[in-house]
Amino acid sequence: MASVLLTSVGALNFVIDPLWYRRGNRLTGVNVPFNERLTKTNRLLNSDIQKYDCLIFGSSRLTLLDTKALKKNNCFNYAFAAGTAEEFAEYAKFAKEQGVNPQKVYVGIDAFNFKFTIDDKNMAFKEEVEVPEPQPMYQSYLFSIDSLKFSINTLIGRFPLERAYNKYFKGTVLELSYDYNPKFVTKKSQEKCDFSRINSYKQIRETFPNAEIIGYVAPVSPWEKFNQSYAQGLLDCQLQGIHESSRHFNETYDFSYPSRVTKNTNYTYDGSHYYPYVHERIARILEGENSQFGIRVNQVSLQEYQELHRSKLKTFVEQQGKGHLW
Repeated sequence: MASVLLTSVGALNFVIDPLWYRRGNRLTGVNVPFNERLTKTNRLLNSDIQKYDCLIFGSSRLTLLDTKALKKNNCFNYAFAAGTAEEFAEYAKFAKEQGVNPQKVYVGIDAFNFKFTIDDKNMAFKEEVEVPEPQPMYQSYLFSIDSLKFSINTLIGRFPLERAYNKYFKGTVLELSYDYNPKFVTKKSQEKCDFSRINSYKQIRETFPNAEIIGYVAPVSPWEKFNQSYAQGLLDCQLQGIHESSRHFNETYDFSYPSRVTKNTNYTYDGSHYYPYVHERIARILEGENSQFGIRVNQVSLQEYQELHRSKLKTFVEQQGKGHLW
């Protein structure tokens, strides 16, 4: 009886492959990100590492950047939910130890990396970061209750996030019917910035001294920018953190200011994550296509960078009839 139960559990996990040892979910083609740090590490270790000449590090925002949209390189997308700079630095070292020798590295820079906080365990600076070490597949799929739960939840459609991965491990949004109805917060505060993560971005450069490193500030909606940065008194210092971090990269592009793209609520499901087709457009810019979209951070002074963001955000707030909130 025990052997039958074990075989059944193993078979289900093998077919769904929730930890991405092989080809992922072969039943429905939906691969759910229950633990992206582990599953992406697993996928890297179980692939032809030598074929990757490009790495992508970032938070959940960059999980929606399709590697196929970057035509000039063969990239591995190592972005994961709530990813922070010190994690990217450690995962970069790990990838190098496994034999990845990238010509190009894309690094997400999120403003929240510079917010001083001790309350949010996901965002608080991690003094020690460990890359998860996957167990052998038979252990994970025969003897793991967690793996079985992941497989069952995948089958019944119980997903923890709006995001998932298709059968090609391309980041997707599960439903395109989310209604993003943004509002401005009316309460203001004066929080502080923490610049310690700038050193983590520097460490990525030290890990890959010969690679071309491109910083990528993903789009966020102007409402999100106002609520999470300006209203908390963080806008200028977060921009300072981004600007100083960009000095360690060859180029840094910022798409997070108010623009025709970020102001369009149809392009995002929550104001923080933009649909893959937006990132596909940005990918062309990252690879050299001329466009008016995006600030090239390395080409402007800190003062110019801050003023550009502030003026565009202020204009947007006034256009929304909320100038009194500024």
